[in-house]
Amino acid sequence: MTRRTTPPAKRHGWFGPDEAKRAFATLGPALPPFFIAGTPQRSERRRVVLWDYTRQANGGNHLPTHQQEIGDCVSMGAANAVDYLAAMEIVRLGDPERLRPAFPPYLYGISRVQVGGGRLENSDGSLGIWAADGVRRYGVLAADTPGVPEYSGAIATTWGKRPGPPEPLIAAASSHLVGTTAQVTTYAAVRDALANGYPITVASTQGFLMRPRVDRGKHWGVPRGRWAHQMCLIGVDDSPERPGCYCLNSWGPDAHGRPADDAPPGGFWIDASIVDAMVAQGDSFAFSQFDGFPRQDLDFHLI
Repeated sequence: MTRRTTPPAKRHGWFGPDEAKRAFATLGPALPPFFIAGTPQRSERRRVVLWDYTRQANGGNHLPTHQQEIGDCVSMGAANAVDYLAAMEIVRLGDPERLRPAFPPYLYGISRVQVGGGRLENSDGSLGIWAADGVRRYGVLAADTPGVPEYSGAIATTWGKRPGPPEPLIAAASSHLVGTTAQVTTYAAVRDALANGYPITVASTQGFLMRPRVDRGKHWGVPRGRWAHQMCLIGVDDSPERPGCYCLNSWGPDAHGRPADDAPPGGFWIDASIVDAMVAQGDSFAFSQFDGFPRQDLDFHLI
């Protein structure tokens, strides 16, 4: 049986903390500060996992795990953030919308070209802040939009170079904006965001062993080495015994083994202290207030 795992040479694609810092100096002032909209939910000592919402909105099934084919991890992390946010708003907030997964190559293109200006287009990769700014300004393209091809590394490569995604598809995405993408720099802020239903894109140089270790009924990532990489935080368990967050990767469902709990495949839990160090690198963002896709029927089943 073929393993569904991204080859090592294609696994990364974050331009790193120095480029992120330069981009934040320009784009950061336009981004809102982190805050909890409405009545905040208590976050201390709570367990909140956003796949509870995706499964309710998707016929009881997890969403498919992305498997990147080039260094387009930033777009995968951003797409996961949009999808899990959309499901939370549909299920918990009652938004009359359909759960239509985001198309990562669109996010790759607008982050690199429309926001990043194509300055680094001779190599794979992007920045979390470019994607965070992009979904606010250029919106989100649903993967099932007419005229959108199947995902491939070739499509991501093409759309990641000037002029970027096709203009008609940018127009189609323009009414589906993410209202707020706010920088988070501490585990406490990540915990607060997740407890209130907001997923987090997390870009850093922190690496892990490919095989997590089981403890307390969860697969825990073992910190090791360097990954110039963006992923997505979609769950928090602030247990006093071992607090941490679930990190969904984009290297395929088999990349890190079968989860020990009910988490979606292709990820692992990360200790709170490691989360704190990752987001301190300055290129991680909470997504909230998505202008999603109006519901035309009651069939949310995607796969």
